[in-house]
Amino acid sequence: MPESTIGETLHSLLHAYKRALRQAYHQAEIPLAISHIRTLKGINAIPDCTALALSSRTKRDKGQVTRLIQDLLAEQLIEKHPHPRDKRSNILHLTPDGQKMIKQIKEIEEIAASRMAIGLTPDEIADFNRLATTMSANLAK
Repeated sequence: MPESTIGETLHSLLHAYKRALRQAYHQAEIPLAISHIRTLKGINAIPDCTALALSSRTKRDKGQVTRLIQDLLAEQLIEKHPHPRDKRSNILHLTPDGQKMIKQIKEIEEIAASRMAIGLTPDEIADFNRLATTMSANLAK
């Protein structure tokens, strides 16, 4: 049997990781789609987060981001406040329920990452992170 290419190996890893996360989110009764989770995580990570900053970070068009924001507002996981320096914009914040959801998501992701790293040494994990970062940077050029 021929060795897998880098692309095939990466594809397999990504699908296995995503499947593990989806199953864990489902078991934890997190009702959000992956796109909503990524949006929630972006809002949490970006200081003074705006829809435009979120669109840039997630590489999604502003219309898609606006729909995701509306869904998260309806779920009361986020809230928006007028931007103090830009009257055309709003700053997005997590609500207390959104903060609880982020905490739960992070715990699930830590468990999945730990499962993925079973049998690997800290040096092997560091090598993987270094190699994956280099490959990502190569593709971004």
